[in-house]
Amino acid sequence: MKNRFLPAMLLFGVVALSSCEKSEQESVTPELQQSTISQVLAESSKVTSYNFAGQVVTQINHYDKESGELESFEKFERDAKGKLTKVTTHAGTNQSLLSEQVYTYATDGTLEKTTSTYYNNSKVEYSTYATYSYKEDKTLEKKSVFEGTGDKAKAKSYTTYEALPNGNYTEEKQHVIDDKGKAKLFSTTTYSYDSNHNPFYEFAEPGTASSPNNIIAANTTVNGTGKSYKYTYSYTYDKAGYPLTQTVVKPNGKRETYTYMYTK
Repeated sequence: MKNRFLPAMLLFGVVALSSCEKSEQESVTPELQQSTISQVLAESSKVTSYNFAGQVVTQINHYDKESGELESFEKFERDAKGKLTKVTTHAGTNQSLLSEQVYTYATDGTLEKTTSTYYNNSKVEYSTYATYSYKEDKTLEKKSVFEGTGDKAKAKSYTTYEALPNGNYTEEKQHVIDDKGKAKLFSTTTYSYDSNHNPFYEFAEPGTASSPNNIIAANTTVNGTGKSYKYTYSYTYDKAGYPLTQTVVKPNGKRETYTYMYTK
């Protein structure tokens, strides 16, 4: 199973990272009054670093672990308010465009829609989009994914979310939709958290990655198969309660360690 919680992806869609102020060891919502995370270094992942300019991510580089060569990179664009508006992925060799994601927001500032286009030799290969709906407290309730564009788009899946009063997302249920439009539960994932500050709280896509605290365990059960996949996460912290390192243990027992750096 793909680990959706790797730091580099957690920026607007994958594992858990985000930022804040007090050092109290209780579940709190970060106020982003501390220094901002500036870099994440991976122990053996292809993602070796990504940098913020203030709170604006400009580029994420993905390297080949053995050769050290740049395999691909992602560029980020934000509006005047700092909201992410576009992400493009490029090949490392010739910098050709591989994919483009565009983000659209509602008048209240919540993410309303993401549109993704994938390219092959500069030609559009396929397109998808996702829509988001929220509860009254603005926690994410549902993410729906469609393949195609306009009237020809087909619903492919949707995920529902449950969150605690403190904002931590505790459960995701993913449903797939067949050609007849019938939805079927595919998987259920449950999460548990520490009581420290998630340094990517203000940057991550709505959902689990945007929880105010750091994930310490994620368990996915695939419906009807009896198969389950468990990830565990452990951290070291600074005095303010921000993670300095994150170690991920995957279902196959392999582990990955990330080191977080912050602006001063």
